[in-house]
Amino acid sequence: MNKEDRFYIIGVDGGASKTRGILFTDQGETIASIIDKGSNLSVDAEIAASRICNIINNLCSVADIPTDYVDAIGLGLAGSSTQDGRDMVFGKLDNMKLSQRTIIMNDAEAAFILGCPGDFGILVTVGTGIICISRNSEGKSIRQAGEGHDQGDIGSGYWIGRQALLNLTLNETSVLGDQDLEEIMSVFLKHVNDEEFQVAMEKLNESDDSVFIIAGLAESIIGLAEKGNEVALSILQEATHAVSEYIIALTDELDYNENQIVLSGNGSVIRNDFFRKSLNDDLRFNFPEIKWTFSSISPAYGAGILAAKIHDVDIKVSDIVKGDALAPA
Repeated sequence: MNKEDRFYIIGVDGGASKTRGILFTDQGETIASIIDKGSNLSVDAEIAASRICNIINNLCSVADIPTDYVDAIGLGLAGSSTQDGRDMVFGKLDNMKLSQRTIIMNDAEAAFILGCPGDFGILVTVGTGIICISRNSEGKSIRQAGEGHDQGDIGSGYWIGRQALLNLTLNETSVLGDQDLEEIMSVFLKHVNDEEFQVAMEKLNESDDSVFIIAGLAESIIGLAEKGNEVALSILQEATHAVSEYIIALTDELDYNENQIVLSGNGSVIRNDFFRKSLNDDLRFNFPEIKWTFSSISPAYGAGILAAKIHDVDIKVSDIVKGDALAPA
């Protein structure tokens, strides 16, 4: 493919569970897309950095262009606040002569520009991890949570899965005969494709993908909660109560006094209807009317749009939506 006068952009949305890379143009045309494993810099920076570089190389290979055709690269990465992780990524990109064209941001910042296109609003990201960001019309921005899965962020998919496993571990001798715990044990063993709890836990603890596996359990736990499993429901309610407190803290600090609140959601857990129902129940005392919006395109585009802005190239979200834009992974 010839360079001609095209402005090529790579956007990457890297969470703990998966990473999506998209190569597109300033006209909103999607050229190539790749999905790989997670690239959270706070989990394993070296693996994440190598994965990101491989994604960039593979995108260019699929598009049949050399990497030096790429004009801007935006990396929206979980764990991007870790300086060692950022240095690792820039070091590898420097070897590819791409570091000067690259910006790194939190994955939630990439999602924010799509979920809140007016550049103000409240973004609630709940997937493997959790972070809530608010920005007012004056540009003041604050956040809640987002410290990382190993720092006790309550309410994330990882936290929900971990709480379920903690209940099984603490009550292992009394699981039999307790229907709620038996149901949780059943979905866990099915999730990891094993038959014995101790063996499954040993494999989990040794796995490089333990964060992803634990977070993946959240969907089943929420499903059990919806069916009336009291242990699962207790975990869910504690999670959504924590998320509601994050949101209320954001609105308090930015003097959000409206009766209606509009929230932009991002991440697999927040897209779950029953999770949002429980969350809305917690929020209604403060906000009688709650409206949720969800971007129809991947946050990887948001990362790319922000990177293009550094080069004074303004890309409208509407131009991407008109094309063959890819939905969130």
